[in-house]
Amino acid sequence: MMQLTVAIRSDKGPVRTSNQDSLAFWEPDSVDQGRERGALALIADGVGGMSKGDVASKLAAQTAVEIFRTTRKTSSLNGLLWQVFNRANLAVYDQGMAEGGEGRMQTTLTAAVFRNNQVGIGHVGDCRAYHIHRGIARCLTTDHTFIAFHERMGLFNAAQTAGNSPLRGGLTRCLGKDLIVTTDFVYADVEAGDYIVLVCDGVHTSISDGELAEIVTHEPPEQACDTILKLSVDRGSEDNVSILISRIDSVQQVDYFRGNPIYREEKKNMAHELGVGDVLDDRFEIVDVISRSGMASIFKALDRTGGERPYVALKVPFMQFESDPAFFSRFQREEEIGRSLNHPYILKFIEIDPQTKSRPYIATELLEGKTLDQIMREEKPMSVSKAIDLVAKICDALAYMHEQQIVHRDLKPANIMVCNDGSLRIMDFGIAKAAGMRRVTFTGFSPSMGTPDYMAPEQVKGRRGDQRTDIYSLGAILYEMVTGHTPFEGQNPFLLMQARITGDPEAPTNFNKDITLQLEEIILHAMEREPRNRYATAREMAEELRNSDKVILTGRVDRLQAPKPWQSRWRHAKWWILLALIPIIVIAAAITIAHSHPK
Repeated sequence: MMQLTVAIRSDKGPVRTSNQDSLAFWEPDSVDQGRERGALALIADGVGGMSKGDVASKLAAQTAVEIFRTTRKTSSLNGLLWQVFNRANLAVYDQGMAEGGEGRMQTTLTAAVFRNNQVGIGHVGDCRAYHIHRGIARCLTTDHTFIAFHERMGLFNAAQTAGNSPLRGGLTRCLGKDLIVTTDFVYADVEAGDYIVLVCDGVHTSISDGELAEIVTHEPPEQACDTILKLSVDRGSEDNVSILISRIDSVQQVDYFRGNPIYREEKKNMAHELGVGDVLDDRFEIVDVISRSGMASIFKALDRTGGERPYVALKVPFMQFESDPAFFSRFQREEEIGRSLNHPYILKFIEIDPQTKSRPYIATELLEGKTLDQIMREEKPMSVSKAIDLVAKICDALAYMHEQQIVHRDLKPANIMVCNDGSLRIMDFGIAKAAGMRRVTFTGFSPSMGTPDYMAPEQVKGRRGDQRTDIYSLGAILYEMVTGHTPFEGQNPFLLMQARITGDPEAPTNFNKDITLQLEEIILHAMEREPRNRYATAREMAEELRNSDKVILTGRVDRLQAPKPWQSRWRHAKWWILLALIPIIVIAAAITIAHSHPK
């Protein structure tokens, strides 16, 4: 049967006074039940405009689980999902009628059934189900809202307009409104390492699909849930925020003969993707999955040679990328950069004879501790003295890297590990740049990328970064550490990008009075929009952090400029575009008339 790791989180959010979301997960105890029935995950969002939305969502969730658990054996996912949604709808409808009339209780419902090597989705409303495969998130559902309907009809571009539309929350379908509900059904084949993620609209309107994929694949499910909820809350989500992450650890391979399933065990070998229990090159025994990204998995492995470190971390690319020359070159470059660095605050790479490798992979020390991202969520804001101490150490590591002509270019809290012994490590050199190696140009932000909170303005514009790019990112990290807020906040990544290109962050002292004017000066110096105005080296920044009482105030805080609105140019430009189109339309109409009425 399919093996899953599931995490669930839900919160009322920063605006709502109560939580009207309900989430549930159920799986059978026996292998036979798992093969025949499967497991169920669901999310329900009570309609806020109706009374007792919380009662409606909870009733729908409880009814759905009970029907799924007790319904007679059926070989059809579609039939099972239909019964679940039909009975849940009737339960909410009947309860609403009993408590005061038609339409008084309504809710959305999105459910996923996991069976063998397939996932079936039933969907009504505006929650979403995502399938994350190889680090790419694909939305499996369609929003049943007025705004989504208008977008499908081509009436406007919802990506630019939906966020401000008064129709954004209007549902075209929900449970409990009528005796019969129209349900969408969709199916997806899945593999070990895939994820099925269910989110409410309070989450998917606050973060991009790319951010969702990056967080889910880089962090354990429970930690990923916490990160996504924090990001949604920080960006001012106007609704409850809820998420259910299902990581698929293994699937049941099944064939069919005359409609009957034949289950088979998949034999593992090195021609398949690695998993727990496999041994790589007769040396590294895979004991756990640490994380999976879009192109590689990171495993905890036992080194059977009995070296200095019994356990190591292995980064192994997916097989489909091993034969890609461009990917292989980047992977090679990451290993070369990692092996060339030797600093107590930088992740240590373990050198392995290439002749002994059966496939590309990287071995590094295995770290025990918490990422800076985790610590920042627990300590919000962090004490000023602790933040200064940590960032000064990061500066030391960056100064060493930069002296070796290496720029990290992806510095963020998730890529910094604070170890249990008090030390720290900078990790992940996937897009690092080194002098003498083939240059890689940053192509700017796109929705498929991760969170842009720490990117420098020149990266957003697609320019090559230098050591001052890392300094900007570190300044943004320090800003969040001591204020509890990211430097720029907005409802979507594009607003964040626009803000950092056109303006400056709010003064840190506005959030935390424990921040000295000198520390504020240091943060704003590191985060200057123009690279030439930042610290020239990380060593200079470290010196000022450790001797902040000697920092000279230059009035940077008085020169801060608020970011310009995202759509201000478009609102003015669209009228000029319309005026320019009028002559073209008139000429086209005249030609049409002339051809339709020949002399």
